[in-house]
Amino acid sequence: MNLILFEKPFETIRLEGSDLRAQHIRKVFRAVVGTLVFVGFENGPRARVSVTELSDDGAVVLEVVNTESSPAALPITLLIGLPRPHTAKRILFDAASMGVQALHFFESERSEPSYAQSSLWSTDEWRDRLRLGTEQSFGTHVPDVAMHADLQSAISALYGADVNIALDNYEAEGALSAILPQAAGSALIALGSERGWSPTERDVFRKNGWKLAHIGPHVLRAETAVVAAVSATASVLGCWSEQTSTDLA
Repeated sequence: MNLILFEKPFETIRLEGSDLRAQHIRKVFRAVVGTLVFVGFENGPRARVSVTELSDDGAVVLEVVNTESSPAALPITLLIGLPRPHTAKRILFDAASMGVQALHFFESERSEPSYAQSSLWSTDEWRDRLRLGTEQSFGTHVPDVAMHADLQSAISALYGADVNIALDNYEAEGALSAILPQAAGSALIALGSERGWSPTERDVFRKNGWKLAHIGPHVLRAETAVVAAVSATASVLGCWSEQTSTDLA
């Protein structure tokens, strides 16, 4: 991980030896007293902390040296037809590492009903994937996640984006980069489950004012399509037009 994420801000904190974060600092960072470590506070600032104590019982004491703003979330929300759990894990990690605003999953007509009963969703495993992705990205924004029963329920719960686009290889009106207006400030992008949209779902999108677009002639794996779609959308919206640097010295 490139940053250790904490739920709440602190000035000083003691991590017990059983805490995986303390173990990571000792084993991976090979910390000694005085070692500087990057941390972040969920949906808040980043910080550089100093290791001020290493106890014989494995505990680690950290003290904040300085802080800085963390990158803002991308103005992009994803609507995803529920994929198999293994794929969903990758999507959660990648979407969090790219800084998307939120992810909404729904049981599409071509999703397997058993996917929603996976331990990924019945335990906190999905939250762990988000945290790992956020830590990997050196950011602090943890995307919101919601689950919906079907496409119409999901669409009814989502509003406020400047443009709504569903990715589709078969009935797209054109390329995402051409259909997505550069003047848009935010976007809601839908990606089908691993077997794509049903004809009924395409009709639902159109009736709700969504446009259908593609991101190239090839059929991509769901997790690959997420990365490609977020990258293309962020580029058109100008989200990465200004480079930022980190200076916590």
